[in-house]
Amino acid sequence: MNKKQTIPLSKIMEELKTTDPESYNEIEAEVKRRGEEIKKHGGYRPGSGRKKIHSERVQITKNIPKETQKLLKQYAKEHNISENEALNKLILEGYKNSKAS
Repeated sequence: MNKKQTIPLSKIMEELKTTDPESYNEIEAEVKRRGEEIKKHGGYRPGSGRKKIHSERVQITKNIPKETQKLLKQYAKEHNISENEALNKLILEGYKNSKAS
């Protein structure tokens, strides 16, 4: 049994815009006359997406002992923060403490 393929209206309209601009303009004019809007799903939308918490982040890969990983997870859970936040906090606290001594 073949599955029916669904093509989004926005894709059909984009294709029609390039292959038959006259028909596209007629449809667009009719939609505007009715006070509706052709919905365009997907693509760039200003202000959409996950907001950045920190402006500059870099990804690093380091190996740590399993016990250290368990402690990191435990610390993050106890403080209700992510493992990344926990790691950053612990590194900064350790650095400050090493400078103080």
